[in-house]
Amino acid sequence: MLELREGPVFTDLADAQQSVAEYVDCYNHGRVHSSLEYQTPYRTHQQLLQPTALNCPA
Repeated sequence: MLELREGPVFTDLADAQQSVAEYVDCYNHGRVHSSLEYQTPYRTHQQLLQPTALNCPA
């Protein structure tokens, strides 16, 4: 993660892309949000995609 790095933040573009991808993954899959009833954004999104959540017939 960025806060653990010393010296230059990124060595090259691939390093920057990997760091951003890791952050986004952590944010969406590992961090719970109080506004989402303490669920991750990914879990909330998956629940919204369920047919019953959308009030659609199966």
